[in-house]
Amino acid sequence: MLRRVDPAVWRFGVFLIVVALGVGFALFRYRSHLSLNPAQLGETIRSWGYLGPIIFITVFILRPFFFFPSSLLILAGGIAFGAGWGTVYAAVGATLGGVVGFGIARILGRDFVQSRFGDALPGWGTTNWGGGLVLVLYLIPVVPITAVNYGAGLSRMALLPFTLAVVGGITPRAFAYSFFGQSLRHVGSGEFILALVLLSTLLVLPLYLRRRVNRHTARPPTPPNG
Repeated sequence: MLRRVDPAVWRFGVFLIVVALGVGFALFRYRSHLSLNPAQLGETIRSWGYLGPIIFITVFILRPFFFFPSSLLILAGGIAFGAGWGTVYAAVGATLGGVVGFGIARILGRDFVQSRFGDALPGWGTTNWGGGLVLVLYLIPVVPITAVNYGAGLSRMALLPFTLAVVGGITPRAFAYSFFGQSLRHVGSGEFILALVLLSTLLVLPLYLRRRVNRHTARPPTPPNG
């Protein structure tokens, strides 16, 4: 007699397949030396005309399935739409894509992870995976946001604080990359140097803020006088 498989187990198996396919696509792109030139991609997006923003946002939504680099996409958006609209479209697309990634992990993987490892991960989703951490991770340019989306989805974090954290974190990041993409039209100009400074600041500032927050939360409370 066949033993009934726990639905959480096969759902988690499907989740692992989704992740594996995304990683496989990324490795294939890397090993095939496929050209990922942001200037060419930006010109391609611009050639789509009025459909450009719709396709651009749609690619962002589907990006979790292919592990396509978000930084490259935002850079191309800055080249195609400029810093202003590039930021708006990238923030909308990344937020929707973040919700998709969060939902995939929540539906397919969280029950298994919480049932198997919940006791070993106390506070996962309340302290370790709070909105503040997601916001900081989204701010840092080198952090892969797909991993953040999946991690938050596997935790106990609710969708609303996750979405708000994504919006708060991705908007400055999208502006920094979009502005840099726009400045690539004039390499060596004052705008280009300012964009580099902005990206560098965005790399360092979240780490500093996170350290300050950790130091503050770790400080023991001051006993009341008297």
